[in-house]
Amino acid sequence: MSGFHLRLKAARKRLGLTQEQLAAELEVTKAAVSAWENDRDRPGFRHLPLLKSVLGISLDELVYGEGDGGLPEVPKALFARNKAEEALLRTFRRMPVKRRQALLALMETLD
Repeated sequence: MSGFHLRLKAARKRLGLTQEQLAAELEVTKAAVSAWENDRDRPGFRHLPLLKSVLGISLDELVYGEGDGGLPEVPKALFARNKAEEALLRTFRRMPVKRRQALLALMETLD
């Protein structure tokens, strides 16, 4: 697979993220992610470390296509003690930002 845009799209899809979800993680618009994936634009340098973290892929692999080419690592934020916690974290990450905030507010009232 060649081209940054194709590697970015593949890494996003491997994690089951939509363009909108990735955009929310990076605090950019869905249009920006779409432009990156369709080779109309490139992310700025300030976005690269966060892309690396969110996608769990090395910058060498993402930018240059160098590396083992395997599946991205599970981002550290998704590590859980059991399958139930992992499912909750994955579901939370797929939620729109406003729903995440509402859920967190609700959970704070339960403490």
